[in-house]
Amino acid sequence: MGQQIGSVRAQITEMVAALLARRTGAGAAPAPLDADQNLSEAGLTSLDMVNLMLAVEDAFEIEIPQRRMTPATFRTIASIERLVTGLALAA
Repeated sequence: MGQQIGSVRAQITEMVAALLARRTGAGAAPAPLDADQNLSEAGLTSLDMVNLMLAVEDAFEIEIPQRRMTPATFRTIASIERLVTGLALAA
């Protein structure tokens, strides 16, 4: 993983914000995101979650094991951050 661990949360937050911006339209700014906020409640759909999973794999150069591709793993920015850092440390 070529990224600094400290920037993981910021990168994930940017990905989520970009997905939410597409949902709310070009003129509306999405609300600020909390790391523990439920992403489904924030407005991400199941298709957005799949796109987020693919973007995370690409951005951090990881492969998420199928058993970790669960709603709980992608529930919050913090849970995604734990996944990414855990996979990076295991590599």
